[in-house]
Amino acid sequence: MKPTKDFGWQGIRLRIPEEWNLGKVDGDAKSGYARLDDEELVRAEIEWRSLPVGGHVTVEDLVDRYISNLEKKAAKAGLEFSCQRRARFLSDKRWLEGSSYEAFIWEADFRAYNLARTHPGSRRVVLMRILARHDESVEAMSRLADEIFQTLEDEPRSGEGVLWGVYGLNFHMAPDFKLEEHQLRSGHIRLSFERGSGRQQHQVNVHRVSMAELLLKDTDLATWYRSFFHKELRELLVETEPSSVDVQGLEHDALAISGMPRSRLRMLLRPLPLVNPRPRRFLHAVLWHCEPSNRICLIEHLHRKREDEGGLVDSLIKDYACHTKEAAADARGDVELASGSQ
Repeated sequence: MKPTKDFGWQGIRLRIPEEWNLGKVDGDAKSGYARLDDEELVRAEIEWRSLPVGGHVTVEDLVDRYISNLEKKAAKAGLEFSCQRRARFLSDKRWLEGSSYEAFIWEADFRAYNLARTHPGSRRVVLMRILARHDESVEAMSRLADEIFQTLEDEPRSGEGVLWGVYGLNFHMAPDFKLEEHQLRSGHIRLSFERGSGRQQHQVNVHRVSMAELLLKDTDLATWYRSFFHKELRELLVETEPSSVDVQGLEHDALAISGMPRSRLRMLLRPLPLVNPRPRRFLHAVLWHCEPSNRICLIEHLHRKREDEGGLVDSLIKDYACHTKEAAADARGDVELASGSQ
């Protein structure tokens, strides 16, 4: 396979060609969809769904329904449709031991290499397909599908968190943090996670901002930070301190950031203070400039109790990849990358 990179989303993890990127995403950890595109067309689609508790749904039943729907769509579009069940393009099936699965190939407007699989650990069924044009080599695309499918994982590795990997942004998040919001733009990627509720609530925001050299041309990190995130900081008294951070064995200029809630009286004097009031929270964050990738990276931890920071930001930085080859090569502007951004 050509040079590859990690892709990770909602517990799904695999290695994909470097030129593939997230084109669309929808749903959550229980039920969702992700699409991967190259510069020309859709290359892969992944669907996942939690298995019903106490129910019994076989992979064969799911594939039957999926193919039946495809046949109907093809007939409606006037396309010829064929399907090869239990296809033999997987060279090594040892990694599938302990799970139920079926490999199959269908052909209509594209040729699609499919794998449907249930994993006893994640309790999800995953359907993934690699798409090929009819003029592409059957041998080459079969081999590519085989290589990619062998990297498919559906639960965190032992001792690791959940991998989140999109557009060169790679880090591991503790499994009990759930993705609540995401913004996927080449100019600004933001993933927001939450755990717990009430006084036990924790929120982690992971940001990556492009074109750092341009943004910092006439200013410094601290001034830029207060300006760029001024709306998010309105309810906090923030202090910044110059620092450095080691990411992937390279020292980066950084800011250590701490914030505490503003006084209740001041917040009550704001216009419409009782409309959607936010809980009073403390902030611990680290912001750094990654020169190799021309990015500004920020990890924030918002928590209700002053003493609850718990080293979470530092633990995330240890597994963070900010200057991958892909990140350095991506010089696009501030445009939306993946439809379905929230």
